[in-house]
Amino acid sequence: MIDVKKLEEELRALPEAPIVLIETSAERSFEASMASIKCLADTHDKGIIVSASRPYINLISNYKKNAIDTNKMFILDCISKKHTEEADGHSVMFLENASALTDISVSLGERMQMTDGKKFILMDSINTMLIHNQPHIFVRFMHDILTKMRLHKTGGLLISLDDTMNKDVRAEIAQLCDKVIKV
Repeated sequence: MIDVKKLEEELRALPEAPIVLIETSAERSFEASMASIKCLADTHDKGIIVSASRPYINLISNYKKNAIDTNKMFILDCISKKHTEEADGHSVMFLENASALTDISVSLGERMQMTDGKKFILMDSINTMLIHNQPHIFVRFMHDILTKMRLHKTGGLLISLDDTMNKDVRAEIAQLCDKVIKV
C-alpha cells in the first residue's frame, strides 16, 4: 500500500513545474500513478497523459472512480491504435504504438504549446516504452521531451518500475529530473 499522504506532501513541496521520476514496484505502479495524477489534477489546470500501459477508456474510467476531473486531461494513447470507435467527448489522441517516439514527441510539443495555464505531463510507464525502443534512442527521446517540458514550464511525472530499468537509462533520466521518489 502506498502512503498517499506522504507522496502528496513530497509532490506539493517541490518547486514550480518540477520533473519527478517515481520509482515503484509493479504491484504499486497503478496506485502510484492514480495518487500522483489526483494530486496534480487538484493543483494544475491541465494534464497531458502519455499512456503506454492502459488504453484511454480504462484511464478515463479509473480517473472518474478516483474523483479526478477528466475534463482537465488530454491522453496520448500509445496502445489502442484507434480500436475504439469514439472518444466519448474526452480529449484523446491515438498513436500507432509506444515505439512511435517521433509522433509522441511532436504530439507532446504541440499539446504543450496549445495548453494554457499550469500544466503537467505524466508518462505512465517508462519500462513499457523501453520494451518497444532501443535504450540509446529512448534516452535521446527522453532528453528531448524533458527539455521541451522545461522550456514550456510544464511539470512532469515519469513512472518507472524500480529495479527493472536498464541502469544506464535510469541514470540518464534521473539526472534530468528534479527529484526521484521511491514509493
